[in-house]
Amino acid sequence: MSLSGYLSVLADSDLFGLLAIYCLAVAITGLFEKPRNTLTYRALAFCGLLVVPVLHAIGTYFLNQAPA
Repeated sequence: MSLSGYLSVLADSDLFGLLAIYCLAVAITGLFEKPRNTLTYRALAFCGLLVVPVLHAIGTYFLNQAPA
């Protein structure tokens, strides 16, 4: 299986549903001041925000490849 085939299967899986649940959990946790001020929360929020542009960049790269 090629990398582009793997990524297309991954995109059709529950990846985006899990990402939505993850971001919802981070957002709800952010409503409370005590956990919001921790380094762990900030790292989790940063990772959640970083996933979407990374997936976009990977998808754009593979969409711009010449067909084999």
